[in-house]
Amino acid sequence: MAGETILVVDDAPVNLKLAAAVLRGDGYRVHLSSNAEQAITTLRTLRADMLLVDLYLPGMNGLELARRLREDARTRDTIVVALTGESEEEQHALEAGCNGWISKPIDSRTLGGRVRWFLNGQPAAAAAVPRNPAIPARMPGGLSLSGPEMESLRRGFLNDAGRQVAKMLEDLRTTLDAEAASRLLHQWVGAAGALGFMEIAAEAQKAEALLRTPSWTSSDLRVVVSDLALLLSSSTEAADTAIPASIVDQLARKRIALVGFADSEADKVCAAFEKVRAMPYLFGSDEPGDSDGVRACAAVMLHVRPETMRSPWLQSDFTASPGQPWLFLGGREDLLALDSKVQARAVEFLIDGWQPEEVIMRLSFAMSRIETPAAAPAPQPAVATPEVVIADDDIHVQAVVRGALQNLGIECRSASSGSQALSLIREGRARAAVLDVNMPGMDGFEVLAVLRQEKLPVRVVMLTARQHERDVLRGFELGADDYVAKPFNPLELVARLRRLL
Repeated sequence: MAGETILVVDDAPVNLKLAAAVLRGDGYRVHLSSNAEQAITTLRTLRADMLLVDLYLPGMNGLELARRLREDARTRDTIVVALTGESEEEQHALEAGCNGWISKPIDSRTLGGRVRWFLNGQPAAAAAVPRNPAIPARMPGGLSLSGPEMESLRRGFLNDAGRQVAKMLEDLRTTLDAEAASRLLHQWVGAAGALGFMEIAAEAQKAEALLRTPSWTSSDLRVVVSDLALLLSSSTEAADTAIPASIVDQLARKRIALVGFADSEADKVCAAFEKVRAMPYLFGSDEPGDSDGVRACAAVMLHVRPETMRSPWLQSDFTASPGQPWLFLGGREDLLALDSKVQARAVEFLIDGWQPEEVIMRLSFAMSRIETPAAAPAPQPAVATPEVVIADDDIHVQAVVRGALQNLGIECRSASSGSQALSLIREGRARAAVLDVNMPGMDGFEVLAVLRQEKLPVRVVMLTARQHERDVLRGFELGADDYVAKPFNPLELVARLRRLL
């Protein structure tokens, strides 16, 4: 029986999202960390039955993480499985204290079975999970490679990797950062394999191995990387998802100010804007907010990063143009480090790792809220601390969200179904609600519809694994104030709730 707790440690966002979807679909409780340091912090309060650890991590690598876990009495007996794409790393993994390894590229159709093999206790002499032909070629829990969530992950990977491999080919003409390219290729080996792109994974693995050969040449690498680019572009899923006509009409020919953007992020945003014919205008972080160029724009997007934290735009006394929505884009830590007054200035924000469709959706919602301001909630009696109702049929999700909010002094009440959530909200003390879309009985959309029909003054954040624009649009059409897609980071959810409260 599943139900064990698994911590996945990988710096590739696609790998984390897919591992969460696959393993949760098989009934496991899954936590995610993007680096070894974050994993160690998580394990101070979490008892994990197993860790799946990529060995090639930024900062502290997976081998050092395994050694530290074996030195700590609390984690000494935890099962640690290395995720590795190179045979020479396998012995190093065992020497560092890993129980074994799973070879990359990982086949997501058999990942659940391999995890179960380790949890059931493999023989001491065994190191790697055998590729068992008896394991059915399907996604656990009914998750298929043609499902909406999987389609979104596969399409997002192809689009992002396609842009990055094009830049890699361009850099080969001048100066290529070999270490950065090797890390990127390593991520693609795991991500492409897990997403079912086995040819792409094999070609990325070939390029990574070549880069780690001291005698590699630019001409040899160009051949392999060109083949990789061809595979990425020839996939039928590389085609873009159609954007709703209403959003295209809203954003077409609108001038959007991009302030303080790094070149790589600016390229991604501009590529997204091409889908809706929006017109990006690039400004430095020292551009005056009242300049003619900025004032001519319909909205402002600010890239929040260490290089722009001291810019006038991100100071509490900065004067913004009235009626011009702001959208912050950046890393989670950088966004949370902003002064609360500055955070409140943003109508929307995007966490690093976003997909092209999301930047378009968030920009559309930001402009809609300025053009048609929502009616203010009815006044509520003053309470000592705000209360939030958390509605999710997964008690683990309830616990994670409740813990994050209680650390801020926010009272929480939990519900495992839509009808229970509605009863708690109707009692009248809740200021906000976090509604999971997929709940038994009444789903999150149905609860939201009743809340707005009864004009209950509660802010609503939808919590859902559905990332297609039709589902996001449905939530906002029903009156949602925001949404967060699973798998999520509690800090992002807290930041969005805090803005609403």
